Amino acid sequence: MRQKRHKDTVGRWAKTKLDALDKYLKFYCTALSKQPFKRIYIDAFAGECVSRLRSNNSSSEFGLFKLDATDAEEQEQFILGSPMRALSIHNGFHQHYFFDLDKHRTSRLEDVAKDRTDVIIRVGDCNPMICELVPVLRQRNVRGVAFLDPYGPHLEWRSLEALARTGTMEVVVNFPLAMAINRLIPIGGSIPENWRVQLTKCFGTDRWKEVAYESTPSLFGDDINTKASDASIRLLRLYMERLRGLFPYVSSPRLICNTRNNPLYYLIWAGPNKLGLKGAEAILGQGKKIQDWDRHRVRR
Repeated sequence: MRQKRHKDTVGRWAKTKLDALDKYLKFYCTALSKQPFKRIYIDAFAGECVSRLRSNNSSSEFGLFKLDATDAEEQEQFILGSPMRALSIHNGFHQHYFFDLDKHRTSRLEDVAKDRTDVIIRVGDCNPMICELVPVLRQRNVRGVAFLDPYGPHLEWRSLEALARTGTMEVVVNFPLAMAINRLIPIGGSIPENWRVQLTKCFGTDRWKEVAYESTPSLFGDDINTKASDASIRLLRLYMERLRGLFPYVSSPRLICNTRNNPLYYLIWAGPNKLGLKGAEAILGQGKKIQDWDRHRVRR
């Protein structure tokens, strides 16, 4: 029976990310399988249950919703999304929370999980929902993982603060620096106010502006703001420094590229336990390790 065509399509880089997540979640559940903890999984940007995988010759590596009409039907491939991977783990999590802004995606997820009592699905902005969960997550018998995979700069710093405050939760963060954040920081420094607000929420500080831009005097005596040539690595350092201020252990960032070797985003693990760090460094390291990314601290 031929599978129904899905609207959501992803590049092969998504498979790399999801395969790494799959392995880490299995490692986590195995490590805690004999411990008396209630294991909780949070998928803050749950997305599709199943996505169509674009072919390598797709003309739009970044476009999440464009189909390559030249692909032959019989060559189509599908991959399981993060919700399906988490739900299919043997002896996995005792409670699953799935959040997404798209009611059609959550509706499909509700169909999949309709007979399960360990699944809670909500439509809306995940940031306040995560903050509301803190009392549950802080219980002494709870341990868990939050997969934070935003489509843009929509993961707010307050959510990371809330999860760190629990002392029980690990996070796997997709930091979409090249796919989204860097695109909101133009060369000339003229940034729409709504972009500024979103970036400040994402970093939890407005220091991203002084990090990304350099001021040079003009011939007329005023200063000109120009985007630094290494703005991306500076912004990564800022984000990593701030993560280290929240969590006791933070992994090295791993760069995920598309099939043309263009940078897309970084996978970062953070959590309260050294064992989790060891597993994350080994498993999430499927992407490129960034050499000397932390050689210099960001300026204050």
